[in-house]
Amino acid sequence: MTEQWLALTDVPAGETVRVCAIEGGQGVQGRLLSLGIRAGVNVTKVSDSFARGPIVIRHGQMQTALGRGICQKILVEAVR
Repeated sequence: MTEQWLALTDVPAGETVRVCAIEGGQGVQGRLLSLGIRAGVNVTKVSDSFARGPIVIRHGQMQTALGRGICQKILVEAVR
């Protein structure tokens, strides 16, 4: 993992970031791939309900709610 990569859970709401890697098994990677979330895709963190509940992200024309456990496995970097 590179120092400039963050877990999606650490990104403030409203930020657009690029997915760099997914640290998870085949199940997690398969689920995210079926949603169109993979390395190189830009996502915007729409909302974050503090320490509980799902995180809503937007990618393309779709919004998706993901659990915090999965979001911790999605490593991202700032879009320049």
